[in-house]
Amino acid sequence: MSKYMVLMAALYLFLGNGVVISQTASLSLDGTVYDAESKAPLVGAIVTVLGKQDQRTATDQFGKFSIPVFTASPQEIQVTYLGFKPIEVTVTPDKQATIQLEPDEKSLGTVEVRSERIRPEGTKSLSIESIDRETISRNQTASLGTLLGNIQGVTFASFGSNIQLPIIHGLYGNRILILNNGFKHGFQNWGSDHAPEIDIQSAESISVIKGAAAVRFGPDALGGAVVTESHSMPFNNRLSGSAVAGFQTNGRGFNTGLNLAEGFENFSWHLGGNVTIVGDRHAPDYMLTNTGAREYSAYGGAKFKINNNLIAKANYSFMRQNLGILRASIGSSGAALIRNFEADRPVIIRDFSYDINEPNQFVSHHLASLKLDWNINPDNHVGFRYAFQSNGRQEFDVRRNADLPIIDLNLITQDIQADYSHKLTDRIEGIMGGQLLLQSNFNNPGTSVTPFIPNYEGFRASVFLVETLLRGSSEWELGLRYDYERNSVAGRERTQAPFSDNFSFSNFTAALGYVNQINPSTTFRSNIGTGWRPPNMAELYSFGQHEARQLFGLLRYYEDAEGNLQNDRVVPMAESGVNAEQSYKWVNELEIKGEKGRFSTSVYANYIANFIFWRPIGVVGTLRGPMPTYIFDQSNAFFTGIDLTYERHHSKNWSSKIGGSYIWSRNVERDEPLINQPPINITYELAFDKRNLGPFDRVQVALQPMYTFRQFQAPREVSIRDLIEGNVIIDLNSEIFDFLAPPPGYFLLNGFAKAEKGNLGLSLQVHNAKNIRYRDYLNAMRFFADDLGRNIQLSIHYKF
Repeated sequence: MSKYMVLMAALYLFLGNGVVISQTASLSLDGTVYDAESKAPLVGAIVTVLGKQDQRTATDQFGKFSIPVFTASPQEIQVTYLGFKPIEVTVTPDKQATIQLEPDEKSLGTVEVRSERIRPEGTKSLSIESIDRETISRNQTASLGTLLGNIQGVTFASFGSNIQLPIIHGLYGNRILILNNGFKHGFQNWGSDHAPEIDIQSAESISVIKGAAAVRFGPDALGGAVVTESHSMPFNNRLSGSAVAGFQTNGRGFNTGLNLAEGFENFSWHLGGNVTIVGDRHAPDYMLTNTGAREYSAYGGAKFKINNNLIAKANYSFMRQNLGILRASIGSSGAALIRNFEADRPVIIRDFSYDINEPNQFVSHHLASLKLDWNINPDNHVGFRYAFQSNGRQEFDVRRNADLPIIDLNLITQDIQADYSHKLTDRIEGIMGGQLLLQSNFNNPGTSVTPFIPNYEGFRASVFLVETLLRGSSEWELGLRYDYERNSVAGRERTQAPFSDNFSFSNFTAALGYVNQINPSTTFRSNIGTGWRPPNMAELYSFGQHEARQLFGLLRYYEDAEGNLQNDRVVPMAESGVNAEQSYKWVNELEIKGEKGRFSTSVYANYIANFIFWRPIGVVGTLRGPMPTYIFDQSNAFFTGIDLTYERHHSKNWSSKIGGSYIWSRNVERDEPLINQPPINITYELAFDKRNLGPFDRVQVALQPMYTFRQFQAPREVSIRDLIEGNVIIDLNSEIFDFLAPPPGYFLLNGFAKAEKGNLGLSLQVHNAKNIRYRDYLNAMRFFADDLGRNIQLSIHYKF
């Protein structure tokens, strides 16, 4: 009954908005905004039609803007940009305007920065949601996954309290491309137990593209893309920065960070870093032993204007993590494993400690990049980008020689990109480009175990073209892409005999998009496209123990003549039936903006042939004891769902926002559920925001209740006890199962408060205020313990 109540509530709020659909716009106000001194285009400048707050937009990466209007009469617009003097000018519809902003030399006190959505080229018809700098700074110790979980249609999968990664419309891992400052984040992106090593506090904004963005970004964006943007480093900007320090009750953690930036006439720079140290977290009733974390990050960049049309930018970032994993997830015998799964409380609970022992992950990531932007003229732009990444990963396990890592890998990634943005006519513009991606991954010797994945080298070459045709108030977008990927692999069999293989994949990708500005308040977007993704090395070659389970890749097992699974040899790719995933996705989005509200909904359907997923296959004995065992499998799958969001301004100071997501998924080839799919989730926020209240310059308070339903589409349950005692027989043809049934739905009450006085700000954030016991279906540690109890986070920041 509750899910219907939410839909009715959304409908009621929508009808109460009073949005009226009017006639179709056929004209537009167009122009480009430049820095008057540097002549560089200004990205993200806000352009508003005077007297019509709902008619505004942000300039794109080339400083361009376009606002549909209904009249041919000249219109007054206002252009604003942080650090520049606002300007009001008159613009004639369907004539290009050139606008130059003068730097504002005034000394600023407390300033408010509100980001606007910047739509990357080639994705105009795709649904995009952005998180601004203010929201990022609210969540000082949050991971990228938990931060994005506040966007409808996006949730996150967890491996305990330290490891989270985003899920978009039911897809995660290698199906979500994470662009770190414009480059594919090169890390061991295997599944729910490896999170991207990105310090979100280094990002100026984070955007989520929830469509099949494969044409613009490549095969790794099968489910969507997450785009993080670093500091824009504007010229002619006096020294500015911020410092923050915080403390959280759950885990007795503390964090601190510093950011600095300065811009001159032809040169600018920024520098920053953060430290977070957290001890053992706790559930409402007990300590979660060995769940502490230590994270250190540093980042910096410089921008140099070679001449008025050529700008060079360099960035570097580093992050180091030591992440503990719940000690009670490891069992040394069949009886201990049964106790771990059946106990109401973890079987290992110790006093609080900042120590991080085995099992744990130790990760370091370096990213260095160089960008050159050549603005040939206002309509043509050439970009060249190069990035070098080094990712080191060591994983430690509870074993006799625990000081040796059980996994020790170094991944080197080089990314070379070039693109050309052009405008062929007043109605046709687009972008074309190419990319070379090289990766090499090596196992460092000395682990005393067979490597979990083999050494490999990968090479990918890609070209793409996206063109947009403007027809009245609508736009058509066509994208084409070709990718070729080659891999060389060398490793060891279970018997330690060496093996090697060479194989390649290639594919064309296409997408067709449509955008219609039905009226100034209503926008409709539709995008239908195909995407593909070759299986990654973990899906092909995983072998043996990884964290609290055993895992075998698609080429690491086969079925013998008697129907028994064998893993005594590696199956060559040419002899296997393994294929690349092929996706066919259709996304439709409707957005309506009124004077007091905004409503948006997106409906999607996604059919994926050869969908790769991991599934439980039983319990297998190892030298360390029996362990839950999974295999990678392939099948055809279908996903469909809807996302709803409604925002309303009740008064000048009060506003609210409600949202919900529903996804239905199925293994259509075997007519059975898929495992680890997001359940229905409902979120609400009631916010108060007032300036000059009492002694404070600004006060913000928000109440954030949320409800997550029980996953009713989960596979059947087969207990660890039945598997160990031989009460059930499982083979490849058995119906899919899970080791535990999905947990009940749960309600969480979260809150946020912030007060600012001059340059100083104080914020308070509360998670799980009622301190309820719950287990999240998408948290792999739900087998062993409750999720986190109440957490109160207090932080103080100073801006200058």
